[in-house]
Amino acid sequence: MKTVDASGLEQIEKQAYQAIWEDGLIDIFVGLALFLMGVIWVSQDSAYGSFVAPILLPFWTVARKRISEPRMGVVNFSAERVAMENRKLRGLLLFGVLTLVIGVVWYFLGQRGGFFAVPRATNIVAGLPAALLAVPAIIVGFAFGLERFFIYAAVLLISVVPVVLLDLHPGWAFIPGGVLCIAAGGRLLMRFIRKYPLGK
Repeated sequence: MKTVDASGLEQIEKQAYQAIWEDGLIDIFVGLALFLMGVIWVSQDSAYGSFVAPILLPFWTVARKRISEPRMGVVNFSAERVAMENRKLRGLLLFGVLTLVIGVVWYFLGQRGGFFAVPRATNIVAGLPAALLAVPAIIVGFAFGLERFFIYAAVLLISVVPVVLLDLHPGWAFIPGGVLCIAAGGRLLMRFIRKYPLGK
């Protein structure tokens, strides 16, 4: 019987852990959060969209239990990995929400002038919320080995350009990234369902 050393087991566990992100659900829910935040902000000109991500998080957990786990089963990772990844998820959620809140607050304060205003370029402040959200997207890419999140971060940054140059509402910068995440996640989900059909 072939034996696997500790480093081999760790590599297998790492591959199994990366496989749980194949379902595209995280992409879909991140995309929904971005899209809804943008739409809410543009339509209401308020910071209520900041609460979308925490509200959607439980639905992502339910979707994984309904869609992914019946197909892949539940993998029992080591206690160390579970604790580490839970810390990552909590930290990233908190960091993402705080980053967004900072950007939104900065925007509203910048509109009033004073310390937070950017002299002769106040519309630059309108691009800050989306630009700041690109930071946690990059961190997610590194932390979980999800390289596609680098693309999402790049789209957020690119979307800032027309907002700044055309003096658009800052909420518009969230919508293209949201649409891309939803589309990419939907494609991954369809591929995941084909790869892991129920009952196989």
